[in-house]
Amino acid sequence: MIRVLHTVYPPTAQGNPFASLLIDAVSHETESSYFSWRAAFFRRWDVVHFQWPEKFFAGGSGAVAAAKRWRFRAWMQVLRWRRTAVVWTIHNLATHEDPGAGAARELARLERRVDRYVVLNPAVDIALAAPADIIPHGHYRSLIPDEVRTERRGKRVLYFGFIREYKNVPALVRAFGASELHREGVDLRLVGRPHSHALAQAVGSAVADSAGGVSARLEAVPDRDLYQEIADSSVVVLPYADLYNSGVLVMALSMERPVIVPRTPATEYYREQFGSDWVFLYEPPLAPDVLSEIVHRALHVSVRGYLDLARLDWSALAASYVDTYRRALQARRA
Repeated sequence: MIRVLHTVYPPTAQGNPFASLLIDAVSHETESSYFSWRAAFFRRWDVVHFQWPEKFFAGGSGAVAAAKRWRFRAWMQVLRWRRTAVVWTIHNLATHEDPGAGAARELARLERRVDRYVVLNPAVDIALAAPADIIPHGHYRSLIPDEVRTERRGKRVLYFGFIREYKNVPALVRAFGASELHREGVDLRLVGRPHSHALAQAVGSAVADSAGGVSARLEAVPDRDLYQEIADSSVVVLPYADLYNSGVLVMALSMERPVIVPRTPATEYYREQFGSDWVFLYEPPLAPDVLSEIVHRALHVSVRGYLDLARLDWSALAASYVDTYRRALQARRA
């Protein structure tokens, strides 16, 4: 059985459930473990599967940052000595914030060690230094309690998820306030923790300046609360500057809520996969009249039916991941 160390920590009530769903799915055919530095240095693994690796060497300053990078380099050397295969899932085309020159060097060091990549969306051609397998982002339906699977009601537009600069949440609030939506009985709800104090102030100011119809819960919320927020909405809007992969989009579709997203090669692929009644595209930037028109279309689809997400079922995806681990291990040992 292949032994796999996943570079994610055990799940919390407010964490990203992607990794725990993946680990549960592949555990039938692998010996998989969550990350700890003790396990990384003192246990032997066949494969290390990286998700969001920047956390290991970005952040901090001065001696703290240097120590993080030194520890990562030491671990990379241990993996080399042990001939451990490395797999890296590409969740984003670039880091959300500038990691700094030191962290960028560690990212490059990791790239030179990768034996195989996983890409989540085939619509974007990514230049990679190792072979890649296309494995889509799995759905979240198994996590959603039955009691929050409610029918859509009212006219609520929801933004949820971690709030970063590129996600354009203040601009969304301004576009909503300048539209006719509030006067037509539509409200906008924001749920998520801002990445910085300055961004929290920008979102708060935009909400305070709006003409009404906007409410916000600017904090990380427990999963059950988040599911209820989604259930209480009619449509989800993601006003990102760009979008390659989005767990938020998959979560919305898992709860059968249509999504409004910018037109990119990746979102065109999502629309092709799930249909124009579920994925609504707009040409950025998101102007008030565009937001109003597309919200009306999303709210007034008469019959959507059940959204088939079988292609995103984790039991099917697990076999693809195990095959990727085997290929990476063969490449490393060759």
